[in-house]
Amino acid sequence: MRPMVLQYAAFFNDLLRLTKRLNPPRLWNYLMIYIGFWLSRLSGRVVVLGRPFAVSAEVAAICNLRCPECIVGLGKTIRESKKMDTALFEQILKKHRRHSFYTNLYFQGEPFLNRDLHHLIGMASRLGYYTSVSTNGHFLDEMRCREIIDAGLDRLIVSMDGLDQETYAFYRRGGSWQKVADGLAAMARVKKELGAPSPMLVVQFLVNRKNEAQIPALKYFARQQGADVVELKSMQVYGEEGASAFLPGDERFNRYAAKGKRKKKGPCFRLWSHAVYTSDGVLVPCCYDKVPQHPLGKETGEDLWFSPAMHAFRKKVMTRREDTGICSNCNE
Repeated sequence: MRPMVLQYAAFFNDLLRLTKRLNPPRLWNYLMIYIGFWLSRLSGRVVVLGRPFAVSAEVAAICNLRCPECIVGLGKTIRESKKMDTALFEQILKKHRRHSFYTNLYFQGEPFLNRDLHHLIGMASRLGYYTSVSTNGHFLDEMRCREIIDAGLDRLIVSMDGLDQETYAFYRRGGSWQKVADGLAAMARVKKELGAPSPMLVVQFLVNRKNEAQIPALKYFARQQGADVVELKSMQVYGEEGASAFLPGDERFNRYAAKGKRKKKGPCFRLWSHAVYTSDGVLVPCCYDKVPQHPLGKETGEDLWFSPAMHAFRKKVMTRREDTGICSNCNE
């Protein structure tokens, strides 16, 4: 869904910061990703010519909330560690730095529960990555805001799924609407005090049946809190019970067909473009493999991006995406 831009200067400065991460090897790799992807699409064979331009690293596999349709909230993740080790994070980013220029310091869990988050952001920035963090917003006090600004974070996404406590807590179980609202305001205030151009502050609204009526008022609220961009996101659910409890009535914000799951055909670009690592360093096919159900192994010298298992998964998604369970929740 298209973002609603509130501060165009901040939005264009963000694009400029991203383009500055590009260099000839990274641009060439990006071109090779697309060539391989389209050759795969046209030929029906798996052709991978490039390496991922984006890396997602799960810096914390734990969370302070218990959202009912979240794998962490449901207690179904499989992880050897709760927080990613700094040395492991550095190893992953150095492995990809020649061809990758974008990193998400999140996958499942709440990134701010890793107390070294600002050090990880700083490390990624020094390695030439554009950095992005998505948070539930409960840890944005003034000190943490200053830490991540000083570390050079480029984008901060804050989940704000309601405009009052009752609506917010409908899905964000155990959360405080006021704390998140105060955190948004704190980040905007500290940015202004420091004269910092980043991070771009994004308010993300996970649309459900309880909060969809508040969408018209969301833009005004986000602007008052000092946000730069608003993003509306569709919900994912794991069964009929979740669908009936949470999916909105407005079909524009529903990623599922009226009768059952959406069926997808052809390759999925993310399998050619994004590398995703769990907190214990396991490569998974994509960000929808949250348990994970399809672990590809740890990076111990073998190039898993080109491994037979990864190619087999790409081929399965190309030919039988509807049979690949994790794809049922994807709206790519």
